[in-house]
Amino acid sequence: MLALAAVDTLAAIGFALIYAAGGSRLLTQGAFLVSLVVFFVSVTALWARIERSRSGLRDVVARIGRGSLALIVVIVGLPALVLAPLLGLQEALPAAAGFADVVRPTLVLLLIALAWAVVVNLAGATIVAGAALWTAVTRRSRAGP
Repeated sequence: MLALAAVDTLAAIGFALIYAAGGSRLLTQGAFLVSLVVFFVSVTALWARIERSRSGLRDVVARIGRGSLALIVVIVGLPALVLAPLLGLQEALPAAAGFADVVRPTLVLLLIALAWAVVVNLAGATIVAGAALWTAVTRRSRAGP
């Protein structure tokens, strides 16, 4: 579960960085889209590889539970780790400092990144389920009637 949580965290941070670079015009639109696609495919492949590397004898419910628990840890933990210090600084600094202009975009980036992490999990689970189905079908066809 910790490995999947690490991949989910990596996905969220990576997508946040890509969106931050795109939003600040450090990436062209084409580079932004290519970055999203390449990073999405890479992180999804890593997620699926980690999930498939575990014992293949576990049932589907255990796999879904483990992946869901890892995602929930990231969805709850990452905003707490990112927003708690920012909101604490916002309270400590005077309004004239304009720190609210930092908190709002950070919150938006965090929400987008977490949404992408969920999509990575769904795509990875689909790949793992499809591979398991393919293996089951090919084993039956080899065994014959």
